Amino acid sequence: MEIIKLNGVKIKPNTVAAIGFFDGVHKAHRSLIDAAKTIAKKQDMHTAVITFDVHPKSVLFDLDYHYITPLKKKLDIIETYGIDTLYLIEFDADKAKLTPDTFINYYLNGLHTLVCGFDFKFGTRGSGNVQTLYRHPTIKSVVVDELTHEGYKIGSTHIRDLIMSGQMHHIKPILGRYYSIEGNVQHGASKGRGIGYPTANIDTGDYLIPKKGVYASFTRYKDKWYPSMSTVGHNPTMNCQSDISVESYLFDFNETIYGENIEIAFIKRLRDEQKFDSVEALVEQIKTDEKETLTLLNNQEFDLH
Repeated sequence: MEIIKLNGVKIKPNTVAAIGFFDGVHKAHRSLIDAAKTIAKKQDMHTAVITFDVHPKSVLFDLDYHYITPLKKKLDIIETYGIDTLYLIEFDADKAKLTPDTFINYYLNGLHTLVCGFDFKFGTRGSGNVQTLYRHPTIKSVVVDELTHEGYKIGSTHIRDLIMSGQMHHIKPILGRYYSIEGNVQHGASKGRGIGYPTANIDTGDYLIPKKGVYASFTRYKDKWYPSMSTVGHNPTMNCQSDISVESYLFDFNETIYGENIEIAFIKRLRDEQKFDSVEALVEQIKTDEKETLTLLNNQEFDLH
């Protein structure tokens, strides 16, 4: 997949492109990309995805925005879908002021077919929509209808709500995979090692952090997934800290991996974070968590791809 920054660059002729922010690259996003691929194949054209480097809200409202899939992860997932070209719009305050017509002329000029969702909006204050696209004289627009699961619209907002409320077991049917966070292992206080449960503490970067608590998980290191138990929180018993940490204890694993990249896939939230009266009480609870985690992970088949 070729990646091109779409700053005054003309889109290749005979291109069918799906457009959107694609945070999560969930099943509804996949339906847009699949539609673009189907149309392109029938007409022997190029396939493309047009997306943004940062969420418009982070620019419009000056937010420290956290993502289901930060940019690198998003591009890695889209690349697996067999797209010819990804066009990246570098969004900033000036781009936010573009009128819908200017947006089309600047970014989409030369495009044969544009595939978007029914609720796609663009241009200053979201004033452009699918009706704006339909009126354009040279670009053919294809609009994909809403997808739902169990009565809810499949969308990034719903997935974000599930992540922040810790409902990981409901995410895979709409995201298409388990929610995961990828990052480098960093040095922590090493208190877990002293009680027999050494954890890998990761730099979470721009990822959306799940609700605080203890999770059954799988953790990937060097292309192998290990059953694991992960925590999100402040470590109130051993090492109370102001910043939230995300760390994982990998079962049957005994390597030093500081500075290495790992990925934690959250399967199910087991309990809230708790402060215990003693380290001994904490260890007893961890042993209970370990039994529950291994029972869950060993009794089911998990597709982690």
